[in-house]
Amino acid sequence: VSTEDVPRPDLSSEDFVMSVSSSLVALLLSSAFLGVAARRLVTRQAPNPNFKATTMVDTWGEWDLRRGDQDIFMHYMPENNLVACGCGKCGTTSMWHFIYEKKFGHPWDYRGEPYAQDVTSPRWEGKIIHEKREAEQEQIMPQAFSFALIRDPKERLLSSWKSKVSCDDNQYGTDTRTREYLTKRLLETAGYGPNTTATCLTLEDFLSAVQRVHQQQRESFLDRHFLPQTAGCFYKFPPEKWSMVTTITDYWAFSALAQKLGSQGGPVPYEHASTSKVVVSPRALSMLNDITVPEYALLGKHLATQKITQPGVYLEQLDNSSTWLRLLQTE
Repeated sequence: VSTEDVPRPDLSSEDFVMSVSSSLVALLLSSAFLGVAARRLVTRQAPNPNFKATTMVDTWGEWDLRRGDQDIFMHYMPENNLVACGCGKCGTTSMWHFIYEKKFGHPWDYRGEPYAQDVTSPRWEGKIIHEKREAEQEQIMPQAFSFALIRDPKERLLSSWKSKVSCDDNQYGTDTRTREYLTKRLLETAGYGPNTTATCLTLEDFLSAVQRVHQQQRESFLDRHFLPQTAGCFYKFPPEKWSMVTTITDYWAFSALAQKLGSQGGPVPYEHASTSKVVVSPRALSMLNDITVPEYALLGKHLATQKITQPGVYLEQLDNSSTWLRLLQTE
């Protein structure tokens, strides 16, 4: 198309500029008003514990999906030639507190944000690099000491639900500050559209949404707390490429980590965990089994045994820095 074919405004140059400027101002004011209205609408929505995923409109919206795998990998400490990684709800906060204490010689005594797992914050004084360049990652991994923290996949999903999106915050101590955001992000990633009114999820609705994400092969876009371990620390480098793959309960593994940091071993700082009962229905167990098949295939030899093998009422128990699920009764 030549410039001669483009219609020209019947205005003087000054009038034309004034007209365009007025239009832009009106557009910006309208966008700002709609944004405020949308935020107010979200804050006024009441929790909906009876949400059923099957009732949602199945439509994709336009939203920014961030890759959860790139969120947690790679974190590299050049001074110690150390790569450390851990999935959300694997005891990662405890791991980073441990690393901080061994590196700086005193406990993590900060309160509030940024937290220890925000390893690029000024509180870490530049000791850790979030390396995203593939070429650099390929050079670092073969010669560094690499430490990956894992957890039983089904136990971890239950813990993530209780901690992040459960409607029963009084029983489970759910983080209500981020619950609505994480609920909406999960449902949008699952393809239910950006206009859902749900602000929390039952266990079955949570698992249904996570299962749907897996079926659509979008698990890499899940939040770090729901991200499968196959798409986290190991999405580029499988367990056999890591120096050490362990759980938060392995004292000797953390002793080896301390040595790499030029320190002595010691107890892993214990972090929060809910000890309330959770009912695992036959349908919930079926979805848990389906979702976690790839994780057990990848991590099986690094896990003692599967923790949830039958429906029932489970209790998460504590023993120093370790947690496990005990079956109280079957349904």
